[in-house]
Amino acid sequence: MINYIINAALYDAVDALKTDLINSIQANSKPTTNQAAKQITITKANRKVQLNLPAYLIFLEKGRGPTGKNAIVGNPPMIRRIQQWCKEKGIPDKAAWAIKKKIDKTGYVGKPGILSEPLSDSNIDSKLEQPLNTIADFITAQLLMH
Repeated sequence: MINYIINAALYDAVDALKTDLINSIQANSKPTTNQAAKQITITKANRKVQLNLPAYLIFLEKGRGPTGKNAIVGNPPMIRRIQQWCKEKGIPDKAAWAIKKKIDKTGYVGKPGILSEPLSDSNIDSKLEQPLNTIADFITAQLLMH
């Protein structure tokens, strides 16, 4: 029973962090897509709850330099992410190649805080406060029963 209480409480905290993260990305990012939000997932295994982010989201926060020679192709490739973004914004598909070439040539500036604010220690602490109180109350009740 205690494992269930702990997992449920932690899942709720991580789910709240996921919501904050998606809201931040959608509110502050030009190149984001709904696809990126869908790729933010939560996994539960044994006694572990984990928030999973696509690696390319760090570019929203830190920015991106011009593409170098022999660059490693992303997953999904940048052109597919740009095409999806264009589709969602009603921009013609052929514009995606021009956008990609511009990013390849000049990179783009990130927006500090887009990921680090929702994933800050203070926000994580605030999301964990209630679940940890729930767990403590459960343990206290169990100890008082014995």
